[in-house]
Amino acid sequence: MSDLAASAPRSLFRRSLGAVFTVLFLCWLFLVARELIDIRVLQVRNGQAENLLWAELALERARDTHADAARLGQALLALEGMREREWRLKGHRTPFRLLQVLRRDVVLTEQRPDLSGRDRVLPQESVPGEDERWLYAEVRDDARELVVRRWQERPGDWHFSLAGLSYYARPLLYGLPLLALPLWLLFRLGFAPLKRIGAQISARSAQDLTPLPATRYVELAPLVNAVNSLMARLQQRLDREHEFLADAAHELKTPLAVIQLGAEGLDQADPRARDESRERLRLGVRRATHTVHQLLALARSGADTLDLSKARHDLVDLVRERIALGGGLAVKRRIELALEAPDELPLWLNRESVCSLVDNLVDNAIKYSPSGGQVTVTLAEAAGAVALTVSDQGPGIPAELRERVFERFVRLEGSAGCHGSGLGLTIVERAAAQHGASVRLLDGPGGRGLTVLVSFPLAGA
Repeated sequence: MSDLAASAPRSLFRRSLGAVFTVLFLCWLFLVARELIDIRVLQVRNGQAENLLWAELALERARDTHADAARLGQALLALEGMREREWRLKGHRTPFRLLQVLRRDVVLTEQRPDLSGRDRVLPQESVPGEDERWLYAEVRDDARELVVRRWQERPGDWHFSLAGLSYYARPLLYGLPLLALPLWLLFRLGFAPLKRIGAQISARSAQDLTPLPATRYVELAPLVNAVNSLMARLQQRLDREHEFLADAAHELKTPLAVIQLGAEGLDQADPRARDESRERLRLGVRRATHTVHQLLALARSGADTLDLSKARHDLVDLVRERIALGGGLAVKRRIELALEAPDELPLWLNRESVCSLVDNLVDNAIKYSPSGGQVTVTLAEAAGAVALTVSDQGPGIPAELRERVFERFVRLEGSAGCHGSGLGLTIVERAAAQHGASVRLLDGPGGRGLTVLVSFPLAGA
């Protein structure tokens, strides 16, 4: 069930549209939170300042009328009328308030709000002060021994009520549906170029790997460039496969012709002719087998570097193992094989690729060295690289031809007797390139023979 859910198609269009609405919703939440914080902080501070101001005005009225309780009550009622007119002009409900005027701790007059039907209780007059619902202000006239106490409801309660919350929710509830259609149309237009690119790719045949036309949109340029790069790599891979097939057909023609002649000669009555035919047959099979192995190694060495899996290997152990496997040919030709290397040289390598590189270098050195000669393989670390050198005592390669021998199927004059395929150094160069290594051809020790130097960077160590 989880696999099905993970593979279910998802809409980038809906994701982007949802992201916009999510951002709008978060912005609305931020503004509402800021407004509520403003109510809790700024409006409470302003309400307290207003409460203190009206308390001082009430004290001014009490100074002139405190001797007559009736006149004092009328003056305070007139003052309250002014406050109510102010709030009506603002378009708001007048906040509830409780006012007391005392002289020598005796209440001269008191004005209480009508809280019937309201979910509100009067402040605790015996302990004057602020609480969760009431602001408190107290002013004195010590000369006349007057005290004015004033409570006013704390502002903002309405904003936290159901009516207040619905007031804040209305812009969101009304605005999102109105924005949905324009945003949907805009995103449809915005994603249209992406759909056109998809249609262009879908309309192509499997053989059409030409690049996509350049796009004028900066956001789509990386996608178009990546697709074109992929098509170029696919075209290169197809070209390599075609070259491989052509090379295989070309290189196998000669050994197959030899095999055919050898097989036909087995029917001859002359024993000597049959022996010659059997020898040609063995030679043809051996050469065909070697060519097939080299072609397969060439195909593997042409793999993309990004597809090359590497692991940590000891290059000394690997080279020692490959030399041991090639020792049979060296013994047959009476060639002395020598390895000069430290105890270990760990590197990140692709084992199969490096084995092919070492096998071809050692095999070529043994084939081209004279009978009784010596082949020396050296491993050393120097100048931020690991150097692998293979030196022989053969005819060597002239300096002006050393670039050509890395081309496929190139054989130098005088090497016909070695029955090579002309692919060995091509395989070596490709395998080295897969590891970021370089290959150089140098004169052998004492100016005799050939030395092949492969430098592996220590960055992969």
